Amino acid sequence: MNFNKLHTFILLIGLLVLFHPVAAHAEQPVIKWLSYQEGVEIIKKENKKGFLHFYTDWCTYCKVMNANTFTDKKVIAFLNENFVPILVNAEKQQDVAKKYNATKFPFTVFIAEDVSTVGNRPGYIPPDIMMDMLIFVQTNTYKNMTFNDYMGKKQVKQNDASPEPKM
Repeated sequence: MNFNKLHTFILLIGLLVLFHPVAAHAEQPVIKWLSYQEGVEIIKKENKKGFLHFYTDWCTYCKVMNANTFTDKKVIAFLNENFVPILVNAEKQQDVAKKYNATKFPFTVFIAEDVSTVGNRPGYIPPDIMMDMLIFVQTNTYKNMTFNDYMGKKQVKQNDASPEPKM
């Protein structure tokens, strides 16, 4: 009888540890944001593309993007693997915001390996569109076509791959 109580107690403790909010939160992947200065150095040193994201504390859509897009597991994994993620508070680093003409927030800038600007987009970007943009830049497709053309071709491919409805 004592063995069953001990066994049950150990099982309950194990479940509490396993499902405790702190333990569950610790396993959540996060974007490995860097400061502007540190990020630019790594872009140059590692010859890697950069992802520069401007925000402000008062920006509602910045908070929405942080809660939706930057918590998406696919976005997190792709950004961390293929880009140098840089996070800039535009009010605290006004010189950097001015350099990239970041006047509407959120404001996202894609940076090439030579630290030149590939392109930018103001406003909220949902996770699915963000993934399209990241792939577009990471694969260097931006060198051959516009993002709108890329999305148009992607749509055509998806439509071609869809089976014909049976009548």
